[in-house]
Amino acid sequence: MKIFIAIGAHYAHPNELRRYCGTLPGAREAAVTMVNLLRSDIHSDILPPVPAAQWEEGLLQAQRQRLAQHDLDTSDLDTEALATAAECGVWIVEAELEGHQLLPALDDHELATILAALRLLQEQGCPEHLTDIATEGFSLDPMAADEIDDLCERLNIGGTPHELPHVVVALEGGLVSGVVADRPIILRTVDYDTEGADDDEISLVPQDNRDPVAAIVACWSDDAVLVDPTWIVDLETSLEF
Repeated sequence: MKIFIAIGAHYAHPNELRRYCGTLPGAREAAVTMVNLLRSDIHSDILPPVPAAQWEEGLLQAQRQRLAQHDLDTSDLDTEALATAAECGVWIVEAELEGHQLLPALDDHELATILAALRLLQEQGCPEHLTDIATEGFSLDPMAADEIDDLCERLNIGGTPHELPHVVVALEGGLVSGVVADRPIILRTVDYDTEGADDDEISLVPQDNRDPVAAIVACWSDDAVLVDPTWIVDLETSLEF
């Protein structure tokens, strides 16, 4: 499976930020988010946000502005040297995803339906009116029978709800400061400490066998959740020692 990874390096943070995307446009959207964060941190007045189509140019402007703040000449620096000197950068790489770690979790009904559809495709071939979908606009070859066998096996092993998502929630001062997962998720936090909150920030949260309770509910999804399966594996490996 081909994926695109938007990677960001920030001069004030030791670790690279990674966004795993299924499409190149998605990776570009992630890249412009990182670039605009850099631009804001370097000089928000001089460097306003740029649109997705201009993220590369916006990155170069940010890097030059950071070096200019330190009275460094950037005229002789190429793109790579500029990123090194500025200690920040954003880039997109293409990768092949090995294994099945990002297969979505399926319930028994969904999995059975998908497997039946695959076996029907294997036996009867793809109907002409669905060929465009099966080949992603005729850019791919239809799956062969042995490829469908492999896919069914992978789904049986990794597509069931027994493969639970791995989620890490970072806390600072009792507040959630970040969320990392090994696949896309939606996470909601419920804070029952509503002192000082405005009315539009408070929701009534259902409770078992009693009246709802006021709380502040926050949603972590999409760009708010860092999808980084490699970091999750590294963390869990470190805990084994």
